[in-house]
Amino acid sequence: MAKRKTDLEGKTTVANKNANGEGTIYQIGSGPKKGQYICQITIGYDRKTKKQKKKSFYGKTKTEVKLKRDDYIEQHSLGLDLDTAQHTTFGEWLKQWLDMYKRPKLRLATYENYNINAITHIIPAIGDIYLTDLDTDNIQSFYNKLVDAGKAPATIQKIHQIVHGCLAKAVETHLLSWNPSQATERPSIKKSNGKAMSESDMDKFLVELNSQPDKWQAAFLTLLGTGLRIGELLALGWSDIDLDSGIININKTLSRTSQGLIVNDGAKTEASNAEVPIPDIALEAIKKHKIGQLAGALKKGSKFQNKTSDGHPIYAFASNAGTYISPRNFRRKFDALLDKAKCGHLTVHGLRHTFATRLLEQGENLKTVQELLRHADIKTTGNIYSHVSIKVKKKAAHKMDSLLRRNHHPS
Repeated sequence: MAKRKTDLEGKTTVANKNANGEGTIYQIGSGPKKGQYICQITIGYDRKTKKQKKKSFYGKTKTEVKLKRDDYIEQHSLGLDLDTAQHTTFGEWLKQWLDMYKRPKLRLATYENYNINAITHIIPAIGDIYLTDLDTDNIQSFYNKLVDAGKAPATIQKIHQIVHGCLAKAVETHLLSWNPSQATERPSIKKSNGKAMSESDMDKFLVELNSQPDKWQAAFLTLLGTGLRIGELLALGWSDIDLDSGIININKTLSRTSQGLIVNDGAKTEASNAEVPIPDIALEAIKKHKIGQLAGALKKGSKFQNKTSDGHPIYAFASNAGTYISPRNFRRKFDALLDKAKCGHLTVHGLRHTFATRLLEQGENLKTVQELLRHADIKTTGNIYSHVSIKVKKKAAHKMDSLLRRNHHPS
């Protein structure tokens, strides 16, 4: 016959000793949970009161309670902090992850982008779910709703990157045993080939560039001749350009944030920090621009900002006042040049694609182009420029044609 006893809440229960000896299962005999089963186990000791800390598991059957208890014990044996996870919502953990783990290592513009996605999309949808309750279905349903709302696959992928990274850190810090976002499915992103100028448009652009002031000639020839990103170009100081050896040292980038224009130490990625060779025509333009910029700075006197003690400008591609040129204004100048040259629409980043495309069309190998573009992985370069141009494929076909003709003489 079962032995009657009182649980911690003062309710009358019926005790049944579990065969494994892991706590005791009680059937509650009174109170709001009458008829349910409960199992209590000791999970530690309170440092202040020195009393045992108990964990309770409830269920409609003894089997249900046993499964809950065993799952808890198993996960605790892995070193998981389930008590914290059970009382922490995903939204709370996401904010903590962003502030504690991401803010110190991300560029401000990137951190702000993460934060906007978290506040706008993620937290309203799944932020109220406790970490231990968040499962793959919750996350998949969230992604599906984003698809139904017409969000671009690239946007959904960025959101997934945040969710997945946040949960991966929860696994690392022993809040979860696995990452439920791993099993989700997202819409595939169509491969972007990156739009480049055609040779004829590039010729028209260069002709129009000849009529521009030295600064703009130097800036756009540098982009076309090196494949630099716009933020890398605009962050350059004269100390970053070795005019004798014709090398640019890429070590920072300019970006716009809520705090205004910010120069970040380090380029976009670790691989982006590099020494980049300058084509002779661009190098000549840069030298000519430097002479003109110095003359302009001396003429403006105190009105020209950001100069060394001997009056030399600090920034290579600066505004007329000596300050950084904003990426927005730089794009406007580029758009105006395109319009005058009648080249059609192209983004400034398209000059980087043009640089890579022309090299590949000239027969340069993919590995060299990867290193010049400073992609961390050659697969990235290959994926972007797999299309390159029918001209490259035709060149390869013509090489094969000459080999086939050597010994084949059709009658």
